[in-house]
Amino acid sequence: MANHREWEFGAHRAYFEEPDLLVMKFNGPSKLEDSKKVLEICQEVSRNGPVFVISDVSTSSIDKDSRELLVAQAKAEWFRGHVYLGTGPLQRAGAKALMLALYFTGKWTVDVDFADSEKDARDLIAKKRAQPPKK
Repeated sequence: MANHREWEFGAHRAYFEEPDLLVMKFNGPSKLEDSKKVLEICQEVSRNGPVFVISDVSTSSIDKDSRELLVAQAKAEWFRGHVYLGTGPLQRAGAKALMLALYFTGKWTVDVDFADSEKDARDLIAKKRAQPPKK
């Protein structure tokens, strides 16, 4: 039987599907303690190698301190890719600007994509899985 883990923190939920997929569903505001839990979960599930993440942020928001904590403490080596669901044009532009800044500092080399549905995100990840991991 495949290993499947689940977490609930605040109004948010995450689950891990073997071999390498973490799905996070955020509901309502994300506060500092939520971001700390996200970091803990990402570190835990990536112990055996980098993972893909799907983050559904369609019904959520994140405060400045929480966002800054994630940017400061997330490790690129934990991830093979990250796909966001539920972002509008402004959220996408902001996320792309942030990722571009991180790429230029050398702190972030993980592909960040956007999808309209979880099925689309899973299809994108299946294509990326078929490619060799980036060095």
